[in-house]
Amino acid sequence: MRVALISDVHLVGDPSDADDAETQRALVAWLDALNVDQLCILGDLFHHWWGHPGVVPSGLVPTCAALLRVRARGIGLTIVPGNHDFALGPFFHRDLDAQVRGPHVLTVDGRQFLLAHGDEADRSVGYRVTRATLRSTAFAGLMRVLGPRAGDRLLSRLAGHSRAHPANPGPLRQRQQDWALQHIHNGVDCVIVGHVHAPGSAAVGGGTVVHLGGWGVDRTWCLIDGGVPRLLKGPDPAG
Repeated sequence: MRVALISDVHLVGDPSDADDAETQRALVAWLDALNVDQLCILGDLFHHWWGHPGVVPSGLVPTCAALLRVRARGIGLTIVPGNHDFALGPFFHRDLDAQVRGPHVLTVDGRQFLLAHGDEADRSVGYRVTRATLRSTAFAGLMRVLGPRAGDRLLSRLAGHSRAHPANPGPLRQRQQDWALQHIHNGVDCVIVGHVHAPGSAAVGGGTVVHLGGWGVDRTWCLIDGGVPRLLKGPDPAG
């Protein structure tokens, strides 16, 4: 079984943003050439997204259409929502028929892989309060009242500028590895996470932690083939 994993593309869908437009073109080409059994997106495909019924932002139609083509080719699609796109809505649940799941274990050729966005490891008070507020029923009610246009403007302001490499990814990567260690001790062979826009892998407690990095900047992704994960860089989706 072959599984491709990416995270943190952070698409905005703004045609006036040359970097964003090029990232979307590259992603669509990558998706159209994808030759695997399953695609797992581990969060923050979009820099901001709220799944209003019947609405797909016009600037993001190319990516959404490419995902429909992925599904039409029989490739399974699993999405672990990120901290920027946790409210995926009907397009992903109904139109794409994607599996939308929180952190979970995927068994591939007898090996266990824990898939997560990775922000679970950030236990700082400020982040936890912000996360809980944005995922609350009160905020969901506000988004319904605002509707797609005003809601999108609010989300854009809240999203800020987090697409670039962090100045110092070390501490959060270490917290992700500490978080992963408990799962490795419980029998998981490999933990694959996004969120930190700095790719790499590390041996932890007899297992492996793969930090996907930000596809939008690094073009890094992971291919699990025969139960073996490889962190790759480049446009070739065949690995």
